[in-house]
Amino acid sequence: MLHRAISLRERAAALVIVLAFVVLFTVLVVAYVSRVTSDRPVAHGSFNQTKADELAQSAMDNIIGDLRQEIISVARGGSTATTVNGVTIYTPTSPADVVPQRSGNLASAPNLVRRSIRSDPIPTPAMPSRASAVNSSVPSSNGRYITSTRWNSHYLVPKGAPATADSSPIPAFDSATPDWVFVTNNGATIITSPSNSVIGRYAYAIYDEGALLDANLVGLPSPSPGAVTTPSPSPGPSATYYISRKGTIAFADLTALPLRSGGSTPDPKTISKIVGWRNYVTTTVSVNGTFPNLSPSPSPFVTYFLDSSRDFLTVNPITNSPKNNRTDQRFTTRSDLIHILANIGDTGAVNITNLLQYLGTFSREQNAPTWNSASNPIVQRFQLGNISLLGNTPISPPGSSPSPAPTGTQATNIKTYFGLQWSTTYKRWQYVGQGTTLLPSISPPAASPAPDFFQILNYAIPGHTIAQVLSLGACIIDQYDSDQVTTAIEYGPSPQPIAWGMEDRSPSVLMGLASPSPSPTPSPTPLGYVVLQRPFQNVGELGYAYNPITHTTLNFYTSGSSDAALLDFFTYNLTNNMATYNLPFPLRAGPVNVNTRNTPIIAAILQGALPNEPPTTAGVSSSAATTAASLISAATNTQPAVSRQDIARLANAVGTTIGSTEEQKETVARALTDATQTRTWGLLIDVIAQSGRYGPNETNLANFVVEGEQRYWVHVAIDRFTGRVIDKQIEVVNE
Repeated sequence: MLHRAISLRERAAALVIVLAFVVLFTVLVVAYVSRVTSDRPVAHGSFNQTKADELAQSAMDNIIGDLRQEIISVARGGSTATTVNGVTIYTPTSPADVVPQRSGNLASAPNLVRRSIRSDPIPTPAMPSRASAVNSSVPSSNGRYITSTRWNSHYLVPKGAPATADSSPIPAFDSATPDWVFVTNNGATIITSPSNSVIGRYAYAIYDEGALLDANLVGLPSPSPGAVTTPSPSPGPSATYYISRKGTIAFADLTALPLRSGGSTPDPKTISKIVGWRNYVTTTVSVNGTFPNLSPSPSPFVTYFLDSSRDFLTVNPITNSPKNNRTDQRFTTRSDLIHILANIGDTGAVNITNLLQYLGTFSREQNAPTWNSASNPIVQRFQLGNISLLGNTPISPPGSSPSPAPTGTQATNIKTYFGLQWSTTYKRWQYVGQGTTLLPSISPPAASPAPDFFQILNYAIPGHTIAQVLSLGACIIDQYDSDQVTTAIEYGPSPQPIAWGMEDRSPSVLMGLASPSPSPTPSPTPLGYVVLQRPFQNVGELGYAYNPITHTTLNFYTSGSSDAALLDFFTYNLTNNMATYNLPFPLRAGPVNVNTRNTPIIAAILQGALPNEPPTTAGVSSSAATTAASLISAATNTQPAVSRQDIARLANAVGTTIGSTEEQKETVARALTDATQTRTWGLLIDVIAQSGRYGPNETNLANFVVEGEQRYWVHVAIDRFTGRVIDKQIEVVNE
C-alpha cells in the first residue's frame, strides 16, 4: 500500500488545531478552578451564616425557656401551682415575682430588663444568663464587635444626642452592653478559657415592650377629637363619648411624652401624621393627601377605637374603594416603625426618633381576671356592654310610653348573662339564675355554665347576703340605663322581698309597685349622688354606683379596698377569640403593663382624663399627670401591682394630686383600668449570634474567630399566670 506524503502545510495545520484544543482545555480548567475557588468562600460563608442562624434560633429558645422557668419552676420559689378547670395557674409568691426579675438595674434606661452578663447577679427565681467574661464590645480575633450604638439601633435606650437621629445611647449604657454566652457541643456553657469545643456565641438584652405604648393603637388626630355621639350597644340609646373618659389605650395623649429630659414634647400635628398613615381608611384621609402630610378625621377615629368587638390584633379590612383601594396599615415590625418616624421629620430641635423609647409594636393581653387566680373559675371578664340587654325598664314614668318587655333572644340573653327574668305580673325583675324559680341565694361560679353578672359580683366581693349583692347589681344597672325608674329585683322563695337599685333623686317612679306591695322600700338617694344614666365608657366608672353594703359609693381610691376587686372582673372590651388563637382566655392588643418603669407612659394615659361628671371641667393637666405618674411608678417599683385591684392602691398613692373628692381621686381608676394590665410579660429580646471557633493553641478568651452573624428582635408575650407563650413574632434585623 502506498503512503501519501504529508506536506509541511498539513503538519502545521494539525499542530495549530492541537494547540487550539490545548488552549481551550486550559481555559476550561482555569475557569473551573476559578469558579470552584470563588464558590468555595461563598458556600463557606453560606454555611457559616446558616450556623449563625441556627445559633440564634437556639439562643431564642434558651432565653424564652429561662423566662418560662422563672414562672413555672415552683422549686425556685417564685410561684405556687394550682390547677383550675384544667389550667395550671402559677400564682406569684410575692408581688415582686409578678414581674420579670431585673439584672443590672440601669435607672436611666427604664425599658431594659436584663442582659447577658458574666457572674449574673440576678436574684431567684430568675435563671442566670450563662455569660462568660467577654463583653460584646471587645473586638474578636478578626476585629468583630458590637458597639453600644448598634445595640441601641432599636432606640429603646434613651439617646445620648436628642437633636439627631443617631441611635447612640446615653453614656451610662456604654458600660452596660451585653457579655457573650459561648455555645459548645454541650450547649450554652460558661467558659474561662478557649476550647475547640466552642462552635459559636450569642449575646442578648431584654426590654419591657409590654410596658410601652403600642404604636398600632395610640396617637390622636389633630385637632384632638371632641364629643362624638355614637349608637350604644343595642337596644340602648345613643350616647356621647369623650376621649377624655379614656376606656381604651388608643386615647393616650402622646404629647405627655418628653423628647428630652425637661425638654419639648411631640407636636400634635406630628402625631396626627402617624395616625393618618396607620388608619388611612378608618379616618377617611383624603385620597389627595401624600405622606407624611395626611389629615385624619377625629370622629371616625373615636368610633373605630371604641368598638368593643375588636381585639386590634389585625388591620381593619375595609378599603376606600372605588377611589384607590387603599387600606389601613400597621407597623408589622419595629423596623417599620423606625423607618416611618425617621421619614416624618423633626419636632423643633429634637429629633422625633426620641419618641421611640416610649413606643412598641407588639402588645398582648389575655383579657381575664388575675385576682385570687389560684382558685378563680372565671375565665373571662364580664363585658359591661351586656347591661344594654336590659334596655330601659319596661315601665316608665307617667306620661311616657313603656319599653316593651323582653322576649325571644333578648330574654334568653338576659337570663344567660344576668340570671334575670321579667315578671309581667309584678312589673319587676326576678333572680332565677338559669332556671325559672326564684332563688334564695347566689350559687358559686363554675366552669359551666358561664357565671352571670350577680355570681361575679358575689365572687369578687364575698361574704354578703343575696339582698346586698342584688341591690349592688341593681345600682350598677341604674347607673347605666337612661331612665329614672329605680330597679327592683325580686328573689326567692316568695314574691317578697325586693332588692332595690338607686337613682339620682328620691324616686317618683319605682319598679314593681304592683300588688303585693314590695318590701323593703328603697333607701333614699344620698346627697350629691351622681348617676351617669348612660353606658359606661370605662370600668372605673363603676365607682359611681351606690354600694348598699357600705352605704357609700364603690371605693376605687383607697389602698386595700375590697370593692376594687371589681376592676379585675369587668371590661369595656371583650372579644371571644379563644378558639381562633387556641388559648384558654380571650386575647387582645393594647393594654400597657401598669408596672412600667417608663413613667411618661403612665402620664400619657392620665393626661386629659376627666376628673368630674358631667365634663364641665378640664381634664388632668400635663403637670398633674406627670406628678401622678411619678407617684404611681414609685408605688409599683416598691410593690408591683399583681392585679387590677391594685389600681386602688395606686390611686391612694396619687393622693390629692388630681383632686380632693372621691370622684376626682378615682380618675386614676377610670383612666388606668381598661388601658393597663398586669398578667402578661411583653418582652423584646435583642439577640446577636455569631458562629465561629478558636484558633489552635489560643489562650485569650476574647480572640474568637467570627465566621457568621445573625441578629433577631424577638417579640414575645408570656402569660405570667400560666407560663404559656401566648404569642411570638421573630423580626430579622438587616444591618
